[in-house]
Amino acid sequence: MSRSHVMRAADERELGAVWAAVGAAHLFKTREDFEAVWRDAPWRIQVSEAGDAALVGVWRSHSGLLAVQGLWCAERDMASILRDLGSLARSQGFSGLLSPLVAEGLSAPYVAAGMQVVHRGITLRLDRPGDQEPPAVPGVGLRLAGAADIEALERVDGACFDDFWRFDAPTLRRYLAAERATAAIRGGSVIGYTLCTVSRGDGMLGRLAVMPEERGRGIGALLLGDAVAFMARAGARAVTLYTQEENVSSRALYARGGFRELPGASCFLTMGVG
Repeated sequence: MSRSHVMRAADERELGAVWAAVGAAHLFKTREDFEAVWRDAPWRIQVSEAGDAALVGVWRSHSGLLAVQGLWCAERDMASILRDLGSLARSQGFSGLLSPLVAEGLSAPYVAAGMQVVHRGITLRLDRPGDQEPPAVPGVGLRLAGAADIEALERVDGACFDDFWRFDAPTLRRYLAAERATAAIRGGSVIGYTLCTVSRGDGMLGRLAVMPEERGRGIGALLLGDAVAFMARAGARAVTLYTQEENVSSRALYARGGFRELPGASCFLTMGVG
């Protein structure tokens, strides 16, 4: 008899099997962190009798979206499992379900589940990053950012991104605890920042933002150069980043910094929004 693929909240006995997948994907630093999430909100870790598993969480507190952070199942079962997760989103009071970032060529199961593309973007890569410090920008300094800067970083995000992309305070707090954050300062005020990290020789630039009124003055290049130099010193053999397809100015900045655009697009899809 075939086992059911209907999703439900994991029980404590099933956490070990799910952790094997979650840990391999580096979605949590430790198993203890993962199990703390289950104790706080067991519904965030979904499993089926057939051995499928999913991890979900809030995308942004202001977005109303429940995000699929990890999904482990056969492709043939994805559509039905995603529909179950859409029902879970509604039952938990969310306005819709958000997919992970998916290569556009692999989006068919999401579309089959009734999801629609809401954002398309591209991945860029810099091979063999150098550790040369970028040239200074008159009147602008760089310093490491921390939890005390969350309000200032939120202001930068609010000026630079729409509601889908901008970070909320919990997201910033989580990233600041796990990644290197650098703030650009002019006259004592934060006018831009980066987030980056290095894992097993792979560098990732997770954020680069500059206040609109400060753009065109070399601050983006300053922040980018600083982040790349740090990742090179930390052992990164390559640096990757993701940016919106329509963000022409950012793509030009990264091209000047030596990044090349990889073939194909990636996308986010949603279900139940609107």
